[in-house]
Amino acid sequence: MKNVLLIAPHPDDEIVGSYIVIKRILKKKKIVIFFLTNGVIDKNSLWFWERKNHKKKVKIRKNEMKNSMNFLGIKKFYLQDIATRSLKENIEKTFKKILQIKKKHKIDSIFCPAYEGGHQDHDVANFICSRFKKKCKIYEFSEYNYFKKKINNNYFLNSTKKNKVIFLTDSEKNEKKKLLKIYKSESQNLNYVSLEKESYREIFDYDYSSPPHEGTLFYKRFSFFSWHPKVDSDNPDLICKKICESKIF
Repeated sequence: MKNVLLIAPHPDDEIVGSYIVIKRILKKKKIVIFFLTNGVIDKNSLWFWERKNHKKKVKIRKNEMKNSMNFLGIKKFYLQDIATRSLKENIEKTFKKILQIKKKHKIDSIFCPAYEGGHQDHDVANFICSRFKKKCKIYEFSEYNYFKKKINNNYFLNSTKKNKVIFLTDSEKNEKKKLLKIYKSESQNLNYVSLEKESYREIFDYDYSSPPHEGTLFYKRFSFFSWHPKVDSDNPDLICKKICESKIF
């Protein structure tokens, strides 16, 4: 593991799921981070009175991302400027971009979020990265899920002997808390993030034709408010369908 590509579906995932992985495991490696979306929903999904501020929202999120990169000391990073929840419509495009980055930076290892139902973009990102298993080492990190109707942080749904768990020291917890505060625009969505531990492992062999687990997924736990912009109205079966219909499946 010399040249590492870390996949962050949104600006903040590099902190929520892999802050300590970056600091302890990858600190002596050459790291490139690829943000797959800008982290903001598309303009037409906002309340009509907020649509005029869409560009401002994107700019704020980009600035937060740059501040995070400065704090972590990451100099090489890329941003795919597409809306959150739209990765399923950009699977082939994203695959090609990762392939380009891999060749340019001689990437031998990729880290990505787990397939766990935390966010549809996380699940799609995991699928895309799984297509590189024959080309390099693929590792995944857990962020959050709603397995058994409970919010689980940095906890894999299926336990394997390859799971690696890192417990944060008090100083590391404080530093992660400071990093999370950089993303002020997401403060209401990050208040559930645990500071206790992070987990990673070699990517699991998932069945992408089915949702990550039975029951309610994390991003569907407020589905009765599907009309609200902050609530993802997409059905998990649709995400699986888009994955299975992609040209890289």
